[in-house]
Amino acid sequence: MAPSGDPTDPDGRGGHAARTVPLSAITDRRDLALRRRTPAAGPEPRVRWAVVSELADPARYLTGGELLLSAGVDMAADPARLRAYVAGLVASGVSALGFGVTPVYDTVPGALVEQCRAQGLPLLEVPERTPFVAVSQAVGQALEELHVQEARRLGEAHRALARAATAASPVDRLVRTLADALGCWAAVVPGGPADPETPPLSGEVAALAGRLCRPNGPRSAKARMGPDEVFLHGIGEPPERAEVLVIGRPAPFGGTDRAVLGTAVALLGLLPGGGAADPPWLPLTRLLLDSAPVATLAPLAAGLAGGSGTAFRVLHACRSGSGPDTAAPPERFGTALVDTGGPGGTVRAVVGDTGDRAAHWAHLRALHGRGWLGALSGPAGPEGLHRADRRAAALLERARSAGAPLIAAEHADPLDAAIAPEDAGAAAAAILGPLAGSGPDAQGLRRTLRAWLARHGNWGRAAGDLGAHRNSVRYRIGRVERDLGIDLGDPEERMRLWFALTRFDPGG
Repeated sequence: MAPSGDPTDPDGRGGHAARTVPLSAITDRRDLALRRRTPAAGPEPRVRWAVVSELADPARYLTGGELLLSAGVDMAADPARLRAYVAGLVASGVSALGFGVTPVYDTVPGALVEQCRAQGLPLLEVPERTPFVAVSQAVGQALEELHVQEARRLGEAHRALARAATAASPVDRLVRTLADALGCWAAVVPGGPADPETPPLSGEVAALAGRLCRPNGPRSAKARMGPDEVFLHGIGEPPERAEVLVIGRPAPFGGTDRAVLGTAVALLGLLPGGGAADPPWLPLTRLLLDSAPVATLAPLAAGLAGGSGTAFRVLHACRSGSGPDTAAPPERFGTALVDTGGPGGTVRAVVGDTGDRAAHWAHLRALHGRGWLGALSGPAGPEGLHRADRRAAALLERARSAGAPLIAAEHADPLDAAIAPEDAGAAAAAILGPLAGSGPDAQGLRRTLRAWLARHGNWGRAAGDLGAHRNSVRYRIGRVERDLGIDLGDPEERMRLWFALTRFDPGG
């Protein structure tokens, strides 16, 4: 398996996120007519940008990776000073020196050539007809081409991982897809599927994996194993799930590689561990709804959601009758992106926005005829699906109160126009106070409060929606009042809490 090194971090040090291009990408351009006068001391140097300086000692102003361009205006002729000049460039990490002939020198000084050769600094001769700005533009163009290539590679890897997550045996498929995308070996330990080329783990790597499986242990680690650089990343949250993804290859992992790895870890964390058999569409659905996913998943999501564009809607539905319904979730809801694991049997799904409101109403009425009460959010892009999910949940509570399906209003909400989403989320968390926690107790209180508010304080109907006894609902609402120090008999308090519940982002 051939490694695919990432040019965003060629030395593996991870010291910066700047992209680099090989020096040959510049010297191979015939229009520049650059001539190599001295070779590099080691591997082909990589260039972050081109900079012009005529300072006698520019090293202190350089950060490494530059193609330094100079016409020698203030360059010392003294051998000792010239030696120090080149040594300073080497020490600062300059990738190459481009020397322009004329107007100061007709040829590259022989002493400079000798010093660059002796100290391993690549030296380029820039001819009179090639202005320095043309060299700078060439570096910029090469970096832009690299950016496009890396964006394409990242998008292709994300789509491949998402397809793997919705296929049969998704964990095994994800691990193999990740190994192919990064040109590495990969395994899930303990006891998970492994790439056929996975070597036995060393004692150090196995010990690190054990630490990542501890409830209070680190979530990621890095090590060397023979010739390979090894990354380890925990999957899920111990002790409920104690698995570790391990990948390795000789070439260092760079920024794009780590972005692909992050997506794989997120998807693996949503998949069931221990050989459980959740539906293959579940992890991608949860990735889309429970976080702000990368836009590169939009084409795949569109295909699975029954649409062709990049606009979607979120459907929340619950059983409301005993109508005949034997269809599998994808056929029932018209989308492969379905999560049937909501509280009280609630289902949520990502569906493609057809742009036809009447067609969406027809779908909801058909569901209602089969015993499903549904609520549909307004249209949203992939990055807005987690907010649309919250709106659909609030809309379903209203639909339960009305006993009929609902679709979000098409006109803009003045509150949304007046308050930025991040400001609304912060205000919601402040209003909810202790109810904004991530623990099961806070989640249960929020769910009860939402149902009770949607039913306008009707204990029996709220209890029916929650599948709980009405006395349990009374107790929980009493806790809400005590914890928040409010009186829910005050309509202004109820309004504030409804605003908070419909705009609170649990992952924010």
